This record gives sequence, C-alpha cells and structure tokens, in this order.
Amino acid sequence: MISHTRRIKCLITPMDNDEKSAKTAAQRKLQELESTIGSLRDTQSELVKYVDLLRDLSSRYIRLMSLYSQHGRISVDLAIPEIKDPISKDVLRILVDKSDDHSSGMNVSEITRELKRVRGSSSRRIVREKVQKMHEMGVLVENTIGKSIRYAPSERVLKRWYSILGFRTGESKPGHK
Repeated sequence: MISHTRRIKCLITPMDNDEKSAKTAAQRKLQELESTIGSLRDTQSELVKYVDLLRDLSSRYIRLMSLYSQHGRISVDLAIPEIKDPISKDVLRILVDKSDDHSSGMNVSEITRELKRVRGSSSRRIVREKVQKMHEMGVLVENTIGKSIRYAPSERVLKRWYSILGFRTGESKPGHK
C-alpha cells in the first residue's frame, strides 16, 4: 500500500524545471511532426496528380501511335471520313491548321495560295467549288467580315478532330490556355 501512495504523491507533486522543459520540448517536437506529416500529405496528393497526368498523356500518346500505325498518318480526314477527294482533304487540313491561330478563317484566295504551296498547283474556281460543297455539308462555316467571306472549320469538325487527338470537350486545345 505504501508503494501506491508514493506513486500517487509523485504524480501529484509539481514538476521541476527539467521536467517542464522536457514536456515543452516534446510538445514542440509533436507539433513539428504534425506539420511535417501535413506537408507530406500535400506533397503526396500533388504527386498523385502528376502520376495521373502522366498516365493520361501516355494513354493519349499510345492512342495516337495506334492511329498512326493503322492509317499511316494522323490527319484531319480521320475526323471527317465522308470527304473523299484529295483537294477537299487538303483544304480542310489547311483550314484546321489555321484555326489554331484564333483567326476568323481564310477567304478563297488565301486558301488557293496555301493549297498551291502545299500541292504545287491550284485553281481558285475549283477551291471555291470544294469550299462551297463542304460548307453545304456543314464541315465549314462562313464568316462575312465586311465584303470578305471567310471559311473556317465548323465546331463539330474541330470537336471531332481534337477528340481524335485525345483532347476532351472543354479542355484547352494545344497551344491555347
């Protein structure tokens, strides 16, 4: 019974300065550990985000390489298979490439010049016919600016194209914020 009484007295008696400073140091160390654990949790969640991003990018890359191996190239005509003739495909490629410049499109003369650069020759009359046909199909939209009529890919075409490239709807397009 005496030993229990001594033990109780030891617990009740006030701590000396060494015990108080040891307790304060232990509390400080515990707070530091809690802070470090919090930092590690933040770092871990950030790393998980980066790993998920890497996984997403690698799956997109594999998808693009699969398309490339199946079709021999990755081209906008994969998005619009109903366009069969090569001149219309080239016109559409030119307009999709230029759509990334945030422009309102290109007029027939500009398309003809670019097509001539790509193909070596082009006719303004044929380009106008192809552009008009694609406009009627809903592949191109017409923008009138002053006296100039400009053509650009429709939103439907761009969505399909960026979907093929692996960009989801609402996600930034390459080179855009």
